[in-house]
Amino acid sequence: MKNLFLFYLIFFSSLLYSQDLYIPNNPYDNVDLYNSKKNAFNRERWFYEQRMYPNNYIPDNAYENAFKQKEMLFKKSGYFFSKDINWVSIGPTPGFYFSYGNISSRVTSVKFDPRNPETIYIGAAFGGIWKSTNSGMNWTPKTDFEISLSTGSIAIDATTKNSIIYYGTGEATYSSVSYYGRGLLKSTNGGDTWTNHRTGLPTSTYFSRLIIRPGHNTELLAALGNSGIYRSTNSGQSWVQVRSGRCDDVLFSVTGDTAYAIGSGQNMRISTDGGATFPTEIGTGIVIGTRNHIAYCKSAPDIFYASVYNSSGTVSVFKSTDKGLNFTQLVPSNTFSGGQAWYDFYLHVSPFNPDVAFVGTLTIFRTTDGGVTFQTISGGVHVDQHNMDFHPTDPNKIFCVNDGGVWKSDDLGNTWSNMNTNLTLTQFYRMTSNPENPFHLLGGTQDNGTQQTTGTLNWTAAYGGDGGEVCFGSKDQNYILGETQNNGVFRSTDKGLTWSGATSGLSGSGSWVAPIMSHPDSAGIFYTARQQVFKTTNNAASWTAISTGTSGTIREMAICRSKAASMYASSGSALYYSSDGGLNYKLVSSGMPNRTITGVYFHPDSFRVAVVCFSGFEAGKVYKTTDEGTTWFNISGDLPDVPINDVLIYYPGAPTSNYLAATDVGVFMTSNFGANWSELANGLPNTVAMHLDYNESSGKIRIGTHGRGTWEINGVITGQNVGNTQIPQKHSLRQNYPNPFNPKTKIEYSIKEKGFVTMKVYDILGNEILTPVSKYHNAGNYELTFFGERYSSGMYFYSLFIDGVKIDSKKMILIK
Repeated sequence: MKNLFLFYLIFFSSLLYSQDLYIPNNPYDNVDLYNSKKNAFNRERWFYEQRMYPNNYIPDNAYENAFKQKEMLFKKSGYFFSKDINWVSIGPTPGFYFSYGNISSRVTSVKFDPRNPETIYIGAAFGGIWKSTNSGMNWTPKTDFEISLSTGSIAIDATTKNSIIYYGTGEATYSSVSYYGRGLLKSTNGGDTWTNHRTGLPTSTYFSRLIIRPGHNTELLAALGNSGIYRSTNSGQSWVQVRSGRCDDVLFSVTGDTAYAIGSGQNMRISTDGGATFPTEIGTGIVIGTRNHIAYCKSAPDIFYASVYNSSGTVSVFKSTDKGLNFTQLVPSNTFSGGQAWYDFYLHVSPFNPDVAFVGTLTIFRTTDGGVTFQTISGGVHVDQHNMDFHPTDPNKIFCVNDGGVWKSDDLGNTWSNMNTNLTLTQFYRMTSNPENPFHLLGGTQDNGTQQTTGTLNWTAAYGGDGGEVCFGSKDQNYILGETQNNGVFRSTDKGLTWSGATSGLSGSGSWVAPIMSHPDSAGIFYTARQQVFKTTNNAASWTAISTGTSGTIREMAICRSKAASMYASSGSALYYSSDGGLNYKLVSSGMPNRTITGVYFHPDSFRVAVVCFSGFEAGKVYKTTDEGTTWFNISGDLPDVPINDVLIYYPGAPTSNYLAATDVGVFMTSNFGANWSELANGLPNTVAMHLDYNESSGKIRIGTHGRGTWEINGVITGQNVGNTQIPQKHSLRQNYPNPFNPKTKIEYSIKEKGFVTMKVYDILGNEILTPVSKYHNAGNYELTFFGERYSSGMYFYSLFIDGVKIDSKKMILIK
């Protein structure tokens, strides 16, 4: 009877808290059936629904308020770590993906500087503006610490003394929801500094197109998706809406006398007053679709092209010879692979030749005969095309950008060169490290598979698709499990060298990113979940369902390393606890917020203690239990009101009162059980902090971001007490052992009284290469592990400082 009651409890709860979160008037439920089956739609739905739930919207000012709260918190508390401890990028720089070669991640905009075409600007979906001054051979990030790193469109005014860069923030994916766009950023010094202009613009912006009026360089037009058409007459400082209704694209004529706009809320319209009004509808022959674009040839301005994507998944291309008044459809709609062109779609016409035009969808199509025929020309180029630009003087040079990054062609698309050499833009969902080798990392990424590294900045795809969770065997790291979207499990039996599918026995539908975890005590045992919890005892050769099935999809799980029978599983905002290894669960989310659970973490030494974090907005971000989920209390303290994407208990020794939270505005830490929080360290770009990893063997804290790759703290606060509880009589630093070593060695030191401890490592020339310790310590005996994988053979020195006073130095020898 008890089990029957439990079944009904879980069943009815799951109706409310399934992966398809019940959201009244959910905008994602209004998408046509064709698109709702597409990967790009489903990953966007997974990402944004958890931020909306239980509402059908994200408050317009939510992100800005969180950003301001973060700034106020910094003024009050500073960084948790000292100024010597910073975030450092560890790649992928670049990643590598099978036939595409080097990859970065989704890039949405690209522009040549007309004054100096060696200078190129790109804008990434969640990685901001990057600049190259050598035709794309190398890139430099220019907006890492601005209010938004979500790129919609770029425009460049080269008529001034220094080129002015306009950066329209907010990626317009033409689906339902976003909230990262925060107006216009403007730079007058090549992107070194930026000014944010938002007067008159919507609180949340989504720039589909941003253009400058020829001959009137202070006037700009912007297509802002569902918000309509906006105009500025003072170089972007303020804006007015000139027409409501969805607008996908705008452009000016060569002279700037005429402007054109197209979109499902506009049809196609013309302006003869510089874009102040768009009273007249033109474009006879075009059937407006879900997403629409227009383009013309600057050297033959009577020739227009238009491209239309409709909800049936087809793309149609039209041509006009009378400046857009009348159009004729060109090739049949099934010519183009337009399956998800609401997401990946552009139209560009060569400024030098009206017969040359490009349509980007999943791949790139080109016509060289005025639209009579189109051919695919994207061999070797990553799929999912987002934009293109033409060299201002060379008719053969073009750049294109897509979900893999940046490509260049010197022959109008016949051949392509990869330009992702040092772009660090990977959008991670999950990231983890080998418990025994902290330099072996794997992470599931958006559209670029599961990437891995063994210590270099260059990462390589283990397998394809959209990656997800990755998990090392806790007892045997030869075995690694990972997944593609919706819990398509893969496994490696040789530390990630080779991979094969591992879904035998799995059934039901999985979350876009589904949980995978390893039994802490027993080799070969892993757990995963779809609408049930599944267990394997043979390293994923086969799986068996071990829990009662529900209609709810399990999104998060946790297992206690000190008592493996204790487990949590969550579905939406419902949290379940099992004390018998996942066989039976009880609902334990009473008293917690009605928002999506995004992380669960056990205390490393107590099955009774756990923390849970939530996405969405309003009060309550992190909750803690000390009685196996019977009661929960809010430990959010002064955290910004922003989605929390992950949480963990950071335990560099006693006391284990340190909690880390990864949020949409950075990583935060508390050392007093949540009463007060502060940003962890300096140097992390303002992108989404998605998933935390704490490698206990090295003391390393890493964060996988959703737009700027993976970062780690450049200091190590291990603070591990080595078992001798006697208070030391003096400060001391001991010789490392083993010595010589390869690849790792232990260093022990003693602190006789509380003080600020710093340890620095130097190369033979005296250059500081690492600060593995920089934090207050209580009196005690400590040890840390130094890893030499990233360093060359030779002699190194390490020094211990207490309150800034040097205590001792030792030398150690690395032999490879």
